[in-house]
Amino acid sequence: MLRAAASLVSVGALVAALAGCAGPGDPRPPVQAQVPDPTAAAAPPAATPTVALPTLCGSPEPAPRDPFPYNRDAGRRDSMLHISGSAAYTGGIAYFEDLDVTGLAALFEARFVDPFDQQNAAPTAWQILQFLCDHPQVRTAGYAVSGDRDDYRTSLETVYAVAIDANLRAAAETFCVDADAVETGDHLECYWD
Repeated sequence: MLRAAASLVSVGALVAALAGCAGPGDPRPPVQAQVPDPTAAAAPPAATPTVALPTLCGSPEPAPRDPFPYNRDAGRRDSMLHISGSAAYTGGIAYFEDLDVTGLAALFEARFVDPFDQQNAAPTAWQILQFLCDHPQVRTAGYAVSGDRDDYRTSLETVYAVAIDANLRAAAETFCVDADAVETGDHLECYWD
């Protein structure tokens, strides 16, 4: 084994030496040969990144609370939803999108979302959270009601993903059964009006 490795290095050195030789009048600069080191260990395959799911993904459904004790810090909520100030509100409503499972769980933990809030025929907010837990590539979108209104809340009305595979398609066909609009071609979008 060592003799074969030494031969490879010798051949590599010879190739490198010859590659550096230029004939008379040859304008090319000498070339450095790249010889693999036979003693170097092969690089391990790249690890597939994993998503650390929020604790709420493994939690039981909370008990309903009526009325729900919303956290009224609308400024903090809007910051978490990337809503930029009062100008983003029209008629007391501001829309948001691109909310992942981690962001949604943080809104639950801060009491900005009632787990039993439901946009018409949509699943409850808790059910949407669990769907995102099962499919972390999915995002949700919805709207926030401003703090100066009596019906202050954060509601979810859409789940979507930019790419869809067979597993997500099958799950979405069940989850989105009552959606007003469903798209499961090359992406996923379920919308409840």
